[in-house]
Parts: sequence; structure tokens; C-alpha cells
Amino acid sequence: MGMPSQEPQSSPSPTISVVMPVLNEARDLGTLLDQVLNQKPPAGGFEVLVVDGGSTDDTRSIVTARGEDCPNLLLLDNPRRLSGAGRNVGARAARGKYVLFLDGHCALPRDDYLIRTVELFESTGASCLCRPQPLNRMAANEWSRAISAARHSWLGHYPASDIYGGPSGFTDPSSAGAAYARSLIEDLGGYDERFDACEDVEFNHRVALGGFPSYFHPDLTVEYRPRASLGAFFRQMFRYGRGRARLMARHPTMIPWPLVLTTAYVALAVVTCIAYGLREVGPMAGIPIAAWLLATGIESLRLARSLPGFLKTWLAFAVIHGGLLLGFWRALPELHRFRAGDE
Repeated sequence: MGMPSQEPQSSPSPTISVVMPVLNEARDLGTLLDQVLNQKPPAGGFEVLVVDGGSTDDTRSIVTARGEDCPNLLLLDNPRRLSGAGRNVGARAARGKYVLFLDGHCALPRDDYLIRTVELFESTGASCLCRPQPLNRMAANEWSRAISAARHSWLGHYPASDIYGGPSGFTDPSSAGAAYARSLIEDLGGYDERFDACEDVEFNHRVALGGFPSYFHPDLTVEYRPRASLGAFFRQMFRYGRGRARLMARHPTMIPWPLVLTTAYVALAVVTCIAYGLREVGPMAGIPIAAWLLATGIESLRLARSLPGFLKTWLAFAVIHGGLLLGFWRALPELHRFRAGDE
């Protein structure tokens, strides 16, 4: 982890820098770049820094083609490929007073987004701005619609999170922080590049620990594309589960209690099975499994409009909970590498 000092630039510094860490984002990147480059500029202007982690699709050519007519668009390389490293590359090169991070698979719903971002920074005095990131508006097929519905449900994400919406006001930035005063990023030393998931949550937790004021506003909504297949969604949830375990090692107060308690329960069931036999484990295992089936079944019925939709939504819940748990278990042997001070 660490952010070397910014290199001097001869041209005037813009007010805000948009940093986009990407890897194989050709599907959405062209549209997103058009939305960003056609923004109404805030006073002082803006720059766009696309940080590529070695894409093998048309990502780089999309950026290069638009860069021919847009001097405020710059393509940078991220040799370490992962998002946390890409964020650091972009923040290090950024010249704006404020830095806004955007992923390559999202969309901006308004053309004054950058103006509104600067207005909120300056009117609230916040060092960090938080935003909703709904999935439902970019869901393109039945699987992505089911995944979106499950993720937006109280059973699909931490209910206290701001990630899918909430009222404006000062807040804990952990779940939804996405734009920062550049001085804050420098003060905190950038992102922890050991993380390949949840690097934003880890950084935002340090924002909160540092007492930096963080403000949430629905005007900053960014639409995100959900995964379009169950396999891709499982890989995402598995990575998130590993990230949650690493967060727990890095910040011992960030305990993912559902994952920890489920792990303890499974360990107890295994020990009981070994000691007393499978027959004794049945009642102990059956009650919570039945409760989970009932809760996810009722919620899937509420969210779905058809039997296929019900089945897909239920499977999305199974992938959320199973993927997170398996990823959490996978990370347990490596947690010593993620303790604070071991960077």
C-alpha cells in the first residue's frame, strides 16, 4: 500500500478527476465514456483517467479512439491488474481537487453529474461523497434481473448499507463511498493493493476511522450492471467472501457475523457428527436449513412474477450466501498476511 507523490503537470489542474479502473469492459465502456466526456463541465473543468489492467478485448481501442478528440482523456496502465492497484495508479496521476471513481460496467443517469458532485463537496464540506449503486436498471436478461432482485432484497445485502439507496445526509462511508478530496486519498496512503475484492470497503473504513466527514446523496446515483449468469455471479460472491475475511484480519472490528456464526455452526455440526454419529446431527442441522429455505422461498415468491423467475431468484440467494461462505472459508488460511502493519 502507498501513494507516491504526484508528478508535476504544466497544464492547469482541473477541478475534478474521474478515475476508471477497468479490465475487459468493452461491453459498457464506450457508452460510459460518452456519458462522462459529454458531461456539463464544472468550473475549472475535468479530466478522465482510464486505468487498464491488461484488457484482451476492445477496451483499449475504445479509449484510444475517443482520446483522439478529447485531450482531457488519458489511458494509463495498471501492471498489477487488480482494481485497488488501478485506483492507486489513477489517484496518483489525478490533478483534480476531487477524485471520482467509476467502474467500467456502469452508467451515469444525468449530464450534470460532475457539477453536482463538486457542488455537494463544497456545500457540505465533506471529504468523501457516497452514492447509491442500483443494479435493476441495467439488468439485461432473466438471470441478471433475478440477481438484481436478490441483491436489492434485505436477504441479499447488509440492510444497514447505503449501497442501493437511502436519505441524504452524513453517514458511515464504508458501503458507498466513491468520491474523495484528493488530499484525503494522499493522507490515507491510497488503497491496500493486497485486496482483490472489498478494497473500496477497506479504504472507506479507514476514511471513517480517520473522522473524515462523509455525505450521502441520491443525486449521485450510478447505475451498475449485475452479472448475467449464475457462474459469473458465484465467482463475484466468492471473491466478496474472501474480501470479507481479509477485512476482518485487517480491521478486527469489521467482523462479518453471519459468516462467522455460520462457520462456527458448521464446525460444531462436524464435531458432533464425528463424536456422536450422523443421526445426532440431523435435528441440529435440519432446523436452520429449513428456516433458510423458508425465508428465501418466501422472499423469492415476493420478488418473482413467474415460476422460472422464482427458481432463478431462489438460486441467486443460494449463490449469494453459499458463495460468500465458501469464499470466507477459502481465505481463512491466508489471514495472517492481511493483518494491519503487515503491508
